[in-house]
Amino acid sequence: MKAPWRSVMALRASVLSAAVIMGIAIGVLTAPPRIAYAQAGPVFEVSPAITGSARLAAAHNTARVSRTPERIAFHAALVGDIMAFAYGLPLDRIERRPQWMYDDRYDVAVTTGTPTSLAEQKQLLQRLLEERFGLAVHRVSNPSPVYYLVRGTNVNLKETTADDATDIPELRVSPDQSATPGAVYVAQHMSMSDLAAWLYQPLGLPVLDKTGITGLFDIEISGVPIRIGADGTIRAVRNSLGLDLELHPGTAESLIIDRVERLSHN
Repeated sequence: MKAPWRSVMALRASVLSAAVIMGIAIGVLTAPPRIAYAQAGPVFEVSPAITGSARLAAAHNTARVSRTPERIAFHAALVGDIMAFAYGLPLDRIERRPQWMYDDRYDVAVTTGTPTSLAEQKQLLQRLLEERFGLAVHRVSNPSPVYYLVRGTNVNLKETTADDATDIPELRVSPDQSATPGAVYVAQHMSMSDLAAWLYQPLGLPVLDKTGITGLFDIEISGVPIRIGADGTIRAVRNSLGLDLELHPGTAESLIIDRVERLSHN
């Protein structure tokens, strides 16, 4: 026979356990539901360029590129040009391009839900090329002369005041060509590495930024020869920006295409 005090204690424990369980149940029923919101990823758009736009772009050997912090888009562009932009290499450093990459033009865009830097947009363009064109590549380096972009005695750079560019930092011929002989090239929101990348084409060799200058600048280079060549371009950069270009032994990087798939134009 159980002692009376033990029966009382057992009853109290049962009542307490029931209260706890009921409280938990009520809490579960009345607590506001938790909703998991998935962050939207980038949106990739690819379509063959319409015939008229493609012909016009091919005739002038140009493709339109536009950018905001939320979107970057190429209109009537060759896949090789998109690769060169996305990987930061000159077009002639992309090897094993099939013939269709010289002929077919596409409208390509990457849109993000939040502001994205240009460097991040280039990474997303690489993803687009991998996912939509099945692109697989590897890099190789070979010995080559290179130019070093260095500080001169009188550096003359105008710092950009805008927070972010609404266009690609690329030097273009200025509409105003009356001030000096030769062409005037202008660009906004440009870094020294951007300038070094642009100089590859007129100099014909890789250019490495060795200035140690950080930040973004509004660039104007006057007196660039109409027939672009190394000597005249080096002189124009020195006179306009106070920067020098020195020739050194080095290496040049190339991008080798292992696989790329043509999109249907039907």
